[in-house]
Order: sequence, then C-alpha cells, then structure tokens
Amino acid sequence: MITALLLSLSSSLPSVAAAFCQEPEVPSYSSAIERVTVYPGQALVERVVEIVPTELGPLNMRIGPLPMSAQPTSFQTEILTGSGVVQGLEMRTRTAGALEWEESNALREKLAEVNWELRLLETDRFGIEAGIDTLTALIDDPSPIADSPGGLPTDPAQRIQFVREQMTSLSLDLANKEREIEKLIAYSNDLHAQLDLADSGANRTFREARIGIFIEQLGTVRMKVTYLVDGAWWAPAYDVRVAPDLTGVNVGLVGQVSQRSGEDWDGVELVLSTSTPNIGLDPPQLPRRFYSAAEMLTVSSPSSDAEMEDSMSQLGYVGREGLALEEKARSFAPAPTVSVQDFGLSTQFVMPGKTSVRANGEAHRFRIRDLPLEVKPERYVVPSMSTNAYLRAEVIHTGDAPLLSGVAKVFLGPDYLGEASFPILRQGDSTMLNLGIDPNLTVEWETLEDSRDNPGRFSFGSTATITRNYRATLHLSAAARGRIKVLVEEALPVSWDDRIDVEVGKLQPGALESEEDLAAREERGIYRWHLTMAPGATQAVRWGYELSFDEDLNPYLEEN
Repeated sequence: MITALLLSLSSSLPSVAAAFCQEPEVPSYSSAIERVTVYPGQALVERVVEIVPTELGPLNMRIGPLPMSAQPTSFQTEILTGSGVVQGLEMRTRTAGALEWEESNALREKLAEVNWELRLLETDRFGIEAGIDTLTALIDDPSPIADSPGGLPTDPAQRIQFVREQMTSLSLDLANKEREIEKLIAYSNDLHAQLDLADSGANRTFREARIGIFIEQLGTVRMKVTYLVDGAWWAPAYDVRVAPDLTGVNVGLVGQVSQRSGEDWDGVELVLSTSTPNIGLDPPQLPRRFYSAAEMLTVSSPSSDAEMEDSMSQLGYVGREGLALEEKARSFAPAPTVSVQDFGLSTQFVMPGKTSVRANGEAHRFRIRDLPLEVKPERYVVPSMSTNAYLRAEVIHTGDAPLLSGVAKVFLGPDYLGEASFPILRQGDSTMLNLGIDPNLTVEWETLEDSRDNPGRFSFGSTATITRNYRATLHLSAAARGRIKVLVEEALPVSWDDRIDVEVGKLQPGALESEEDLAAREERGIYRWHLTMAPGATQAVRWGYELSFDEDLNPYLEEN
C-alpha cells in the first residue's frame, strides 16, 4: 500500500509543478541542495536530484525553480551513481503567476495526505525499532524460555539463529521505511515551496534547468547540478584572548556568512573558501599603443540575456564512483571540527555537520577553529609624545592553518579591550597586537637643558648653537606581576639643510645598534633602548642634541 501511494504521489508530481512551466510534457524533478561553497561575493551551489527511469534511452527533465542570481554560463552536471550520460543542458528564464484557488486548495489536500502517510510510516518505524530492542534483550537474557506460541526455540543455538534471522529482516524493513520517509519528506518540502509561491499572490521570475540524459541501464540515477550564484558573502573575524600574564595568545577564527541569493540553504554542507572566482585567471596582454585620427568606430552590442540563457551548453560529464560510510562504535565521541584544506593560492574551511543559512542577508557566525600563538610581550614608550606605557605583544603564527585578514575583538583575560586589525598570517609570520595602556608602568619626561649660545661681539665666527637635553624616568609598580621588557623610542631631529648641523649628544644608556636600528637611525633619526625592569624598579633614559647654524638663520622644527 505504501509503495502504491508513493508511486501515485510521484506520478502526480509533474502535474502539480506544471504551474512553473508552460510545457508540461517535460517532467519536473525535485532536487535538494547538499553543499554550498561560499566565496567573497559569490557561492557555488551543488544540488542533487534522484531519477528512477522506467525505460532505456533518452530522458528529458526539468529542475526548478532556481534563483535569478544563478549565472547561466556556470551550470554543470555530474552523474554520481547509476548508469546514465548527460547529453545536454539548457537554461531558461520563466515567470509564474499565483495559482488559482482551486489549484492551491488541491495542493493543500495533497500536502495533508502526505503528512498523514508520514505519520503512518513513523508509526511503522517505531514498531520496527521496538522489535529490534526486544530481540536485543532476548540475546542478552541467558534464562531458559519454554516453547511458546510465538515459536521461540528453547535451544540456545537455535534461539541465536532465530534472533539473527529476525534481526536481519527487521533491519532491512527499517532501512526501507526510512528511505520511504525521506522521499515523502522531500516531496512534502516541494509541496510547501509551491504553496508559498501560490500564497504570495504575485508573479515570480526564476531560472529553470532543462537536462537531457541517456539512460544506459535501469536503476536509480543520482545526478549533481552545480552553479554559481551572486549575493553571497563571507568574511573572517577573530576573537583574540591574551592571557593576563601575557604568556600566550589564543585566537578563535570565526567565519561570518550572509546571503541574498534568492534561495535558502537548508541542512547543507557549508564550505568557506578564500578563492575569488570573479577575478580573471589570465594575465593581461600587452597592447599596441599608437595615435590615429580615424573616425570613431561603432561597437555592436552583445547578445541579449534571453539569447544567452536559451543557448544549449554541453556541460555534462559522467562519474561512477560511490562513497561508502562505515559507522564504528566508540566509547568517546569527540565534537566535530572544521577541516582545513590549504591549496596555497586558496584555502577552504569545511564546516562540520549540516548548516542552514537563510537568504535574508542576516549575518551567521560559524566557529572555524582556535589557534594558540606564540607571544613576545613588551611595553612601548615614546616619552616626548606620551607619558603612557603601551602594552603590546608580538604574536607568531605557529599553526598549520593560515589566518586571513580581518577584524579582531581583543580580550586581556576576562576584559574586553577593543578591536584591532589582523593581517594575513601563515606559519612563521608575526604581527603586533596593541593591548592598551599598562597602568603599572609610569613615565615622567622632562627637559634638562634648552639653551642658545650666540657668537660674541668680538668673536671671529658667526655660528650660533642650540643645546637641548631630555630625560625620561620610568617606574614599575611593586604590584606588577613580574619582570617586564620595555622598548623606548625617540626621534631626534635630522638636518635637511647643509647650513644647519645636528650633532647627537651623549646617550645614557647607549642606544641599540643592530643593523635594523642603525638603518632607522640613518633614515628617520629614530633611537631605541631596550630596558628590563623588575617590580618596584626605576630607570632613566637621557638623550639630546646640539644644533649649529649661522646666527643670521632662524631654524625651525617640523614634524610629519
């Protein structure tokens, strides 16, 4: 009876879907989205349709409605299982109006019938599962059982054989019931979609795929249809948590997904990719450049969208590989994690399980993974610019998965500090995270000398000299957690005028003199000091310069 009803429902499906197309002789087949790969600005949608042919030879079919955001030239097909060859694929644009009240009512009646049959199938499934539980209990019960009207043997060996046969039969029945339930649920979802269109009371424009298949052997054929849609986005975001003692940094990578493609993604495998399909793959070609006085040429307009969409594309290819899944019993079931596939030029993050993203433009956040990073903390001080000591940390990426450019929410222990930008990081790369002001380190800056020495009336020269010396005093609170490293930087002026001479005075302590430090000193006049301070310690840094020039000049200091 169930099989007969399913055949009845399947045979009625093309007539129910006739409202979507004016050529009812081409049957419509239900399809479901199984996988979506999201790019910045686009998404690759993979639909799967199941075909049960009744005869060999050519078979024409329709799949739709599909969203208008689907790019007609991006459609491709692949035979997953079964014996069939895709011979043609045609994309069309269709407009469907609201269904008449009688047709809408018929859809509701059909949906009620399907829901009732689903309840019956669910009841049958529960009965089968109860029978399996009973047989399992009989296997575990060692007590002897007398012969009963049910025919249960008393001999242990015969009883085990009997239970084994019954268990096999019930397991097969259960698998068949679950398959029938899945088909009815898919059909119910299709009816719901048609009712939504019928109740909208307005015309709707959509795309439709027409596919020609040659059936080589009878049996179920599973086919995948893929296409690109516009109106889908994803971007990386980070939750950066720094340990209160600055001994480590944990970065949580989050993918923010939103889409307005025109179709919901319900229960799909979601993949986030860093690839950008809209960027051309071919390098530019060198043009010929010349001047001419020729008249302006007119350029013919390209073919219309309708001509493009109605063109036939031979895009099908056949694959016969199947995927076998084996379930193993485990005492511990770890939580599913995101798998990362790094292809060098692009990276894919495959979300675990099934995911749903509505086509309403709302942001959905998906946790990708946590990455512990190596950290090198320090305090950064520029005394002439600020009397604050800024806490920052150089983080080094030691993980295998790349970190993409994005916005990071930074936490120091339980406290939220604010947002910072995160650059692209691969293994071994580093970046500097600014963590705000450290209240445990105070800075005092003072001018020790600011004097001018002009040549005297009886002097043989005309050179004037300005001498300036400064001191910064740093004090680390005794309540600090431990020893800290401090980087002090100052920019001493340099001369861009040959008539002005700048000579750096005595530095206490001496400034750093690595190759990088000397280059910064030469190019921008930047001097650096590294200090190590214990709780309660006080240290001072002194620097200055002497400016010499002709007394008729009036030098002034610029900053940029």
